Amino acid sequence: MKNKILIYILLAVSISLSGCVDITDSYKPGNFGSTEEEAEMVNAITEKYGNMTQDGEPRLLEVMMTSSINNLIPVDKVLKYSKDSNKLHVWFVYDNFNSDVLTIEWTYLDENYLIHTFESKTGEDFGRGVFILEKPDNGWPIGKYNVKITGAGVSESVKFEIINGPTESIPLEILSNNVTSIHSDSANEEEIIAPQSGFEVEETDYSFVGEWTSNWGDMKFERSGNQIIGEYTHDKGKIAGVVNGDVFIGTWSESPSYAGPNDAGDVELKLSPDGNSFTGNWRYGSEGATWSGGWTGQRK
Repeated sequence: MKNKILIYILLAVSISLSGCVDITDSYKPGNFGSTEEEAEMVNAITEKYGNMTQDGEPRLLEVMMTSSINNLIPVDKVLKYSKDSNKLHVWFVYDNFNSDVLTIEWTYLDENYLIHTFESKTGEDFGRGVFILEKPDNGWPIGKYNVKITGAGVSESVKFEIINGPTESIPLEILSNNVTSIHSDSANEEEIIAPQSGFEVEETDYSFVGEWTSNWGDMKFERSGNQIIGEYTHDKGKIAGVVNGDVFIGTWSESPSYAGPNDAGDVELKLSPDGNSFTGNWRYGSEGATWSGGWTGQRK
């Protein structure tokens, strides 16, 4: 009997010292939209998907990976995580659930390895879900990953990559005060990035901010903190980056996935001397991919 007790104690100690800790949480706010940022998020989701309090079938909305969460709101949408990232966040909105159980499966696709499955009960009707995976002691394997969220007969998935380089993300327009640098994990780090596609940086008194017509549809650029963010009509495209002199350096992304390598990548645009037009280069993905020309625009 004493030997059995000793075995149980040793087993408990070995489990408590096992290293990596997984954190999970699902949050249903009592007053959805109580802050200005939450109100903006609710308005954006409502405009896109309809009234969040209406009766209907269960649905999972805006499933995305993000570098961090501020008041249960994602600060950006991550396309690729650095292998040095401490945490991976998946964020989503659930609607028309009734205390149902959601499962959140994290899989390393390159090895078809199921990393972990979270289970969490929703609130009644709608709310937000945030689930976090912490970096293992040996670091993240480089490659492709998938998060699958399932419950109440519905399922949504989001894919992302771990890369040997800086995190690549797109700031969310509804969180203009909480954006992060495109090629940095630090929200306060302001980098001067050099063009990679062959453009030479020159000084200019003009800005990319404004409305444009381009060969990829109508475009609109706005300033968001230290960044320039925008949209264009082709495949509901989004663009975000920084400006070095007369050159915009950033990323593009398009529906349906808004993720590389097929629906996102790098883009660089150079203003004309009079500020009324630009020429540009773009590529699928990044880090060695071939650049294509042919992104041109005229100021409206």
